[in-house]
Amino acid sequence: MSRATLAILSTENLLHNLSIIKKQAPGANIIAMVKANAYGHGLRSVSLRLDKQVDSLGVASINEALALRKAGVKGPITLMEGVFSPDELLIASCEKFHVVFHEWTQIKWLQSATLPIPLAAWLKIDTGMGRLGFLPEDVVDAYEQVQAHRSIAKPLGIMSHLACADETAHPLNKQQITLFAMLANSFSGPTSLCNSAALFTLPEYHYTTVRPGISLYGISPLPNLSAAQLGLKPVMTLQTRLMAVRVARKGSSIGYGAQFVCPEDMLVGVIAMGYGDGYPRSARNGTPLLVNGIRCHTIGRISMDMMTIDLRNCPDAQVADPVILWGDGLPLEEVVRFTSSIPYDMLTAIQTRVTFQWTQF
Repeated sequence: MSRATLAILSTENLLHNLSIIKKQAPGANIIAMVKANAYGHGLRSVSLRLDKQVDSLGVASINEALALRKAGVKGPITLMEGVFSPDELLIASCEKFHVVFHEWTQIKWLQSATLPIPLAAWLKIDTGMGRLGFLPEDVVDAYEQVQAHRSIAKPLGIMSHLACADETAHPLNKQQITLFAMLANSFSGPTSLCNSAALFTLPEYHYTTVRPGISLYGISPLPNLSAAQLGLKPVMTLQTRLMAVRVARKGSSIGYGAQFVCPEDMLVGVIAMGYGDGYPRSARNGTPLLVNGIRCHTIGRISMDMMTIDLRNCPDAQVADPVILWGDGLPLEEVVRFTSSIPYDMLTAIQTRVTFQWTQF
């Protein structure tokens, strides 16, 4: 028998979360972010389930987009980081990918290109994120150059990205919103500003298109509101089974560095899950998990292939009993507080030796 570590993925919850997003942003188009292997959930599997449900799928690179076409995705795919070389413009045109332009070099490539099919395109503006995008003083020039090109489908869209959308009181939000609103009023094409956090906190700024990411997967994008409070359900439940159950004597230590010393005789469980599977090594003593649905806690350092569990709350536990590390009954947002990680990192870190199983198509 192989290691019993599974990531159980729920199609029902994925589509439920999408329905919550649609209710939150009625009338807005949706670019569903599936970059980074769909936030660790499986690029192809998630995209095939969303293909006919959203207006576009958002990826980071043309390689991700081509993988989706090969997998059978027929709908629009948006290259959120644009193209990385002139030849990618030709590929994007032939495959009908949507392209984000954020840099002058990309415009230079476009001006030298002859494309068979007009590109649906966006112009990205840096309103304060300080990462990608044209500076506000360059937007009109960049917009006119891209919009005027014979191979660009009209009208050209504009988008920007909020740096602090999960911190509603941060002054940069107002600065970015004001700047983007001024620019949006200057152009007639599609407009997009909101990611998952802004989708819930800034309903008046949904514009024509929203770009949900982490919320699609049932994780709250806001520190002060849980996924359940937002109506979201976890798509991934990471689970395994007890591989050993033993009695550890008072005063004995558990794991590398003897970090945990048993305060009394106690039942200890071992599971086949560690940082080699993508679980964060930074998880502290007391990180919660569920054994037979009962809340227990980790003890000792996380090893490469294993971790140990305090089973005093579950005295009848036996080898092969189920253990949930996060997901159904235990929100990832709660687990992450015991680590130095963030939900995005934990989801995308899950490794290939964890078996992925979808509940349905």
